[in-house]
Amino acid sequence: MDVKSTVKRDYIYVDDAASLVCVCERLRYSTWLAIDTEFERVSTYYPELCLLQIANGTEVVIIDPLAIDDLEPLFALLYDNAITKVFHSARQDLELFFHLKGKVPLPLFDTQLAAPLLDYDATMGYANLVKAMLGVELSKSQTRTNWKRRPLKEKQLRYAADDVIYLGRIYEIMFEKLAASGQLESLGQQLAALARPEVYVPDPADQWVKIREAKRFSGTNLSVLQQLTSWREETARSENLPRKWVLPDRAIIDMARLLPTDADALAEVKSVTTEARQKYGPALLSRIVEAQRMPPRPVPAARITPV
Repeated sequence: MDVKSTVKRDYIYVDDAASLVCVCERLRYSTWLAIDTEFERVSTYYPELCLLQIANGTEVVIIDPLAIDDLEPLFALLYDNAITKVFHSARQDLELFFHLKGKVPLPLFDTQLAAPLLDYDATMGYANLVKAMLGVELSKSQTRTNWKRRPLKEKQLRYAADDVIYLGRIYEIMFEKLAASGQLESLGQQLAALARPEVYVPDPADQWVKIREAKRFSGTNLSVLQQLTSWREETARSENLPRKWVLPDRAIIDMARLLPTDADALAEVKSVTTEARQKYGPALLSRIVEAQRMPPRPVPAARITPV
């Protein structure tokens, strides 16, 4: 079967199911795949996959998941345990795949985690790492682009392709150096931690630590703040909405301070909009009443800084 994808310079743009099958069949013989994603989550809780780029050292493919109904050939490729999947700063990419398939693609290699083992700054961004290792200056012109908008422009596709082209080159250099220095095992331990499911499904009950003003609360007020934050996380997930679209931090803080227990008192909390009261009022009041019977939760162990 001929690939019907449009060839643009040194990459292939795939936007139909038949082409996807053909490309994935070719790529499944790879030993590694450099992978990057473009996604949007402005109006959702979960990231929405808008573009996926793959390189294997000889071929570069850009896949448009918004144009293809059946992505199972792609997932079969990504979840092939015989192929190493290479990312830079993999956390958000892996969160996306975890949401789609309930697990992360293995085995992994994260160039951001590998960089400090080779004496590069742990906080170095991808563009700076490419410049430091390869002497290449990557364009930053599309960092704020809307990846859901179609058709995609040539400069957007060029930007997307470059990310995985150079990622693959960096991986080959890093892998050789880490193997020679005996540091692959150390990196493997970090990668194993990155693959844990709990990384991508955090406990809603622990989300209160992300609210800066929480440290000012104690006793009943802290318990209410914790319960409202947990409720917001659960609701945002179930409705696939950004947390702050469900309820902003300020509303949680104000309710935890004022402790409204009926509709009239809730109406006095100005940071809780009329829409939020109408939609969530009974649930909020129930959580507030319930929380006042509970002791506050301690800070999660993972957030306690050791002495």
